Amino acid sequence: MKIFPAVIFFFLVSFGSFAQRISRSDYQNIKKSEDSLKTYAWKIVTGINVQDRFKADSIFTKGFVRTLKTQNSFYYTFDSLQTISQLYAPDSSFKIFTWQLQINDNLYRQHGAIQMRAADGAMKLFPLIDKSDVTQNIADTVGNNYGWMGAVYYKIVLTQNAGLNYYTLIGFDADNIRSDRKF
Repeated sequence: MKIFPAVIFFFLVSFGSFAQRISRSDYQNIKKSEDSLKTYAWKIVTGINVQDRFKADSIFTKGFVRTLKTQNSFYYTFDSLQTISQLYAPDSSFKIFTWQLQINDNLYRQHGAIQMRAADGAMKLFPLIDKSDVTQNIADTVGNNYGWMGAVYYKIVLTQNAGLNYYTLIGFDADNIRSDRKF
């Protein structure tokens, strides 16, 4: 039973040190932005027609990037963006945001970004451009952030070899009305 208080203490100390990296005013600005972003994040999934979903996605993406430019935004959790997958790397070197946009019954497009942790708190962001619908051999394709095989990620596995970190991202792609796939 002595383990339980130690776990609570560790959690509180970890959360406190994590949250202290964002100034109070920056935290309030991000929180205010998050409140407006969550409406658009929800509309990306629930929009009545494709035009509504595209508009919500565009407004969300522009606002989200603007919010991520805030000093030390890497340490903010964006908990209320329920339709946006957010994963931290096990070593906290980066976090990845992914979401999907239904174009029609036969096409889903994934969007995302990788935010790197920066020592000075500046934004270091890599957009993820989904090219899975124009890629011939997905199984043996090597891409980059501009030729990404789109997915909504739900797990990151860290492995180390020869002193280097390797990350395996596991994600879901709704693909179309007849099939879905995991990467």
